[in-house]
Amino acid sequence: MFMDGSGMDLFLSCLETFPDKQELHRNMLGLMGNVAEVKFLRPRLMQERYVTVFNALLESESDGIEVSYNSCGVLSHIMSDGVESWTLSQPCRQQVLERMVQAIERWDIATKRNINYRSFEPILKLLGDHDTPQVQHWAVWALTNLTRVYPDKYVQLLRDEGGIPLLEAILNNPQPYPRVRELVTMVLATCREFEQQELRVENNGRDENN
Repeated sequence: MFMDGSGMDLFLSCLETFPDKQELHRNMLGLMGNVAEVKFLRPRLMQERYVTVFNALLESESDGIEVSYNSCGVLSHIMSDGVESWTLSQPCRQQVLERMVQAIERWDIATKRNINYRSFEPILKLLGDHDTPQVQHWAVWALTNLTRVYPDKYVQLLRDEGGIPLLEAILNNPQPYPRVRELVTMVLATCREFEQQELRVENNGRDENN
């Protein structure tokens, strides 16, 4: 309904009309992320004027990292459909991929977030994109950040949704570049530490009951 009701035109208009409305930008980019997660809708985002905006917003510092992060997420989902799905001459796919990595590397891994995930499923789907490790980079960065800053919520969610084997598979594949592997190692270490903490709390509870 959003796409059929000129939602993208409204999105572009809002960015132009309200350039300083950080919360509006964040919310609209979050909505764009929801659209990009739907495979059959992604071809409708493959227009120069849309992709150019997402590409430009990678450098945004609006609302901390959130606008840049969400723009990178939209592009990651688009990129996950493969080289053949990129039908634009401009912007160049490889240049956008490079800008995505530059954006990700600017973000502080310990950033507190203005975001709420009820499921990691859309992010976990990107972990298997070994042909485009930049896509994995965004996904793994997201998991590293969220599990590190909010372990009580997101470590369990990652485990429940089968994320651990998917992360381990990245380490067993030669295609991801070193930074992606480093982030995967960080996520897995956070999960192990959280599990050890759970065991300590459980054992302390048993000792107190004895």
